[in-house]
Amino acid sequence: MSSAIETRAPEASVTRDAPSVTWASSFAKDAPAMRAPFPGPRSLELYQRCRNREFGAFPWVRQVPVAFESGAGVTLQDVDGNRYIDLTHGHMGAALGHANPEVADAVDHQLRTLSHLRNQPTEVRAELQDRLARLTPGDLNLFAFYSSGTEAAEGAMRVARAVTGGHEFISFYGDYHGRTSSAMGTSFGGSRMTGPRPGGYVTLPNGYCHRCEFKLTPSSCGIYCLDYAERAIKMNSHGALAGIIAEPITNASGARVFPTGYLRRLREIADRFGALLIFDEHATGLGRTGAMWAGDHEGVIPDVIYFGKYLGNGYPITVVATREDYRAKLEPERQGSTHGGQPLACAAALAVVRILERDDLTGHARRTGEPCLRQMKGVAARSSIVSDARGRGLQLAYELADPKTGLPSTEIADKVYAACVERGVLTSPVGPNLRISPMMVTSESAALKAFELVAAAIEHVENRL
Repeated sequence: MSSAIETRAPEASVTRDAPSVTWASSFAKDAPAMRAPFPGPRSLELYQRCRNREFGAFPWVRQVPVAFESGAGVTLQDVDGNRYIDLTHGHMGAALGHANPEVADAVDHQLRTLSHLRNQPTEVRAELQDRLARLTPGDLNLFAFYSSGTEAAEGAMRVARAVTGGHEFISFYGDYHGRTSSAMGTSFGGSRMTGPRPGGYVTLPNGYCHRCEFKLTPSSCGIYCLDYAERAIKMNSHGALAGIIAEPITNASGARVFPTGYLRRLREIADRFGALLIFDEHATGLGRTGAMWAGDHEGVIPDVIYFGKYLGNGYPITVVATREDYRAKLEPERQGSTHGGQPLACAAALAVVRILERDDLTGHARRTGEPCLRQMKGVAARSSIVSDARGRGLQLAYELADPKTGLPSTEIADKVYAACVERGVLTSPVGPNLRISPMMVTSESAALKAFELVAAAIEHVENRL
């Protein structure tokens, strides 16, 4: 008999939270609940079965091999009966809650009506485009649909090439845009599988003031990193700069928030070089940072945005949005994808957008994120292994460091991650950063409950170093 979580919400007390928040967070009342060995025998069995047929498993899967069976709202349940509060939701892909009934009903209805077409017009596609045009900034009202973030990154760069005639791209340390050739060319990291960075791609230091590459201080540097970036463009470009691509608040490198004026300067530099400014808003878009788009915090409208992390609440759909003025230059490009924007994906996305607007989840992210960040700052002030607590809205992260050297420590971050899972809280480690991003439908009380357990995990690791 399955031990899956019942997704009908239990009786909830009177609350001022929006319907989606009340539903999703009601399941946190009885979570976490660690009732079985961890990782349990069924988790270990499933992990081994999957590993037998896979290569390149994510490091934190190898580190803590938990297999999940079901989810409801802000919680997940593993195959051994343990229940967790989920602060990662598949790298922020299910931000409206696991098994969200409104999204499930929309997909079910569409599946029974018309499940798949490639690029042909449908009512659900047209309605989604109309709703997105109400949300996207400025005149970024031309759309192309894809299935993955990497595809959208490539699509955004194709727009820049078509509009400018150039082929060069500038990107920044710590940003991550995907795993295909051009996306990796603009991302941090790499491996023997990805190969060398393609020609025409240059990555530069960004405004990471906590660990400035130039050893300067934000109060007096005048955003020197962008002075340097402008000189580097002049030195490296052959007059064919197509785009400057950036995360307005980072994701994989742990919710880096840049100094005031940074995004505006990026806008000015792009204009001076005749390049398009491209914002990767996969992690930050659709309200997560407390504004609809992270660029809104500075009133900066890029030429292209791409987004989609939680647009389908787990159903794969991503979007490239660009200026209406570019239509003529883009018509010959024939942007398209076999599964991008097919009816099922559009139905899921349309349900998400309706909930987002109806329940003012952007405002909820702003209101909920403020006490969460305050709590994190308190932890950082008293912990010798937390070097920074940062973020905006529900895009939040800790940076962990060796208390002896002060240097970022992946080893300590991994230990804190494991200690969090043992306490029934799921987070997302990347290098020395621990990303803790509550769902858009996490109530303040549920979020703070989980954050206290993260704090306990940090203290546990610190006391055993």
